[in-house]
Amino acid sequence: MAFRYGVLISPEHIRVMQNNRTFVQINHDQQLFIKGEWQQLDAEAQQLLQLYAHGLRKFVPEIVSLAVDGVEVGLSSIEAMLAGVGNKSQQAEWRALIRETTFQFLSRFVRTGDHFYLAPQSLNELDNFLNGELKPQLTMLARHTVGAVWGALRDALRQSDSNFEKADSQDWQSVNQLMDKITLGMDQKMVELEAKSALFCQRMQELDEIESKLQQRLPALVEYDVVVEKAAP
Repeated sequence: MAFRYGVLISPEHIRVMQNNRTFVQINHDQQLFIKGEWQQLDAEAQQLLQLYAHGLRKFVPEIVSLAVDGVEVGLSSIEAMLAGVGNKSQQAEWRALIRETTFQFLSRFVRTGDHFYLAPQSLNELDNFLNGELKPQLTMLARHTVGAVWGALRDALRQSDSNFEKADSQDWQSVNQLMDKITLGMDQKMVELEAKSALFCQRMQELDEIESKLQQRLPALVEYDVVVEKAAP
């Protein structure tokens, strides 16, 4: 199962989007607009629209939060390590590297207050995002930033600590502990995703069924089929 279009959830609106353009908008779970045109609904279509909107409001934030929490597990460990280390220029450089590394991931899953955005993708792609992309990237990022931090401190430690070699060994031991913490946090998110995958798939199938019924009453919606069996080629 997959989302063919991006879905933006806010307290007042639900938007079906592609390339920053809104094609379908639901206001207050009651009013439907297709390409900016208000659609008049009969009683049955109104009920289907509310069921559809409620399903999206329940499902999309849960998926987005799971992915965003996975990112934050790694970033919080890295940022805690960076706190208070290096000068302002080094801090800015390291944080810019963190933003650059994670931007491509966070653009697919956005959570800002009570606003949620899920980019077009399948459940399999979410699985691959967490396990195949995110965990290796965060691990690489952590090693890079830790290496930069340790390089900045190396000379000072050499001058101030007669047991520098021991400190060096202890520091890289802490690096490995940080890697373990990131890996453990990501593995926990993977276990959570696997535990919920059947439920997520069931919810998407239910959304697809409601969407199909709504499309039967509103043929203009067929062009904007949000929930599909698999990602569009």
